[in-house]
Amino acid sequence: MDASDELLRRAAPSALLTLDGAIRSLNAAMARTLGRSLEQCVGRGFGDLLPVSQLTAVASLVAHAATTKTVAMRVLEFPGPGAASVVCLVEARPVNDPVGGEPLVWVHSLDAGNDRGGLLIPFRLAAEAANLGLCMYSPQERELEWLGGAPALAALFPEASMSLSEVVRRVHPDDRGALRRLATSTAARSPWIRLRFLTERDGCHHLVCQARRIILGSGGPERVFGVIRDDTKREARRRRALVALSAERQRADEIAAFSSAVMTAVTEQEVRQVVLTRLAATFGGTGAALAFITKGRLRVSSDAGIPMPVAALPAGGRPQRAALCDRHRRAAVHSQPGGLHPPLAARGHVAVLRPARLRLRHLDHLPQPDRRSAARGLVGDLRERTPLVPG
Repeated sequence: MDASDELLRRAAPSALLTLDGAIRSLNAAMARTLGRSLEQCVGRGFGDLLPVSQLTAVASLVAHAATTKTVAMRVLEFPGPGAASVVCLVEARPVNDPVGGEPLVWVHSLDAGNDRGGLLIPFRLAAEAANLGLCMYSPQERELEWLGGAPALAALFPEASMSLSEVVRRVHPDDRGALRRLATSTAARSPWIRLRFLTERDGCHHLVCQARRIILGSGGPERVFGVIRDDTKREARRRRALVALSAERQRADEIAAFSSAVMTAVTEQEVRQVVLTRLAATFGGTGAALAFITKGRLRVSSDAGIPMPVAALPAGGRPQRAALCDRHRRAAVHSQPGGLHPPLAARGHVAVLRPARLRLRHLDHLPQPDRRSAARGLVGDLRERTPLVPG
């Protein structure tokens, strides 16, 4: 086929490209579809004037027609003359310049009026690959039609179409204003908007939606498409993370408060009050006890949360002080040779203070590293701060 002006006199968008994809000439319809003037298009790369997402498709379309000398077709998205982009079925054919015989590629839009659904296939495949859903909103019919995408999102729409009033009914009342703004947006792409959507079987889903305005074919109808992402699981993970963060902050505050109280305690009575009122709650126990051994005499205080057979505890060894925090309703004191060996079936947190070292155990499982290190430091402070002066 010889290239001539006849190819550009057609009403459909048409352009003649060099084999490397540069625009040699084009008609006014193609310039409008590209959203530029004729002068702004000539000499530019055809793919450079389309959205970035179309670069690979344009390059393969032109290369196929130029190298194989056969006809190639692809659905391409153009910027369009207004806010909405234009989706066209484009055909590429090899042609020759009648003057110099230079090989060219003729690209032109085909009439897809009988099969506009075919123009949406690339969008549906892209949505499915990205785990998104795709739907179309018709303002005239006020109806939402499910087009496809991720199978999991298809479960949100048990019917192929749903009236706008039904969609509004399922959306959380606080999010209905955002839904209306989404449906009436005049932008080519709206911002992503979060909606809480109630389903019949799975309860409330946290959806993130974006509206896109697209013209189906050159001179075709304009439609509003919705891209949907289900963030329900992500939102649940985010909430769990926030709860965990809040709990960690609360534990840090409690440990800081306990540390401050220990540092300000001076007398034995003040130490006893700090340990028995704060220790168990700070480190997640169910009870606490404080034992002083001086000159072979044992004195034990408890917050009544630990059932301790005090009479069974022998006294002996060097003077010691022990602070116990029990998690499983039992307690025990473990000492080095020469110290105390209480006959208790012990389970729980154990902290023993000695003149030179601190020993911390949990006979079921070790406490969390942060709590264990905090307990060591705090009980060490207790050992240093307590002068054993009776309060």
